[in-house]
Amino acid sequence: MKCILIFWILTNLSFSYNPFDTLTQSHTPKSESIKTKNSKKFYYAYESALKGNINAQFDVAMMYGTGSHVEKNERKAFTWLHKAAYNGHVQAKYLMGVSFKQGIGVKVQKELARYWFRKAAKVGHMKALLQLAELEKTFQRENQTRYASNDF
Repeated sequence: MKCILIFWILTNLSFSYNPFDTLTQSHTPKSESIKTKNSKKFYYAYESALKGNINAQFDVAMMYGTGSHVEKNERKAFTWLHKAAYNGHVQAKYLMGVSFKQGIGVKVQKELARYWFRKAAKVGHMKALLQLAELEKTFQRENQTRYASNDF
């Protein structure tokens, strides 16, 4: 009976310990929390994003935003999205507008949403153009209401 118990303990310990787990953990960015050892995609995207690759910056933002390959964090997603948008990524510019319009990762700020939708629309992003038109109608209605309530 002792032999069976010892054998069971040794086999469970040897199967649960994986020396490569520490290897992957030591090479991941220290400030980032990675969900699994299979998130090499996040690691390489993150490293490339730090070097200024705008597509990698956008990918890192999307991974944070969806919780894919890394723990979901809307604030970090917004930060990386801003970096990508500032550096010229068109889809990131559009999503910055969406973030400000809906308050994803930041507080709702319609003026900044308008700013980012304009930047994306200038380079031909059709959804940004539609969102911009919708926002302009909203601003126009708000201005009409504001002027109608003031007695001159």
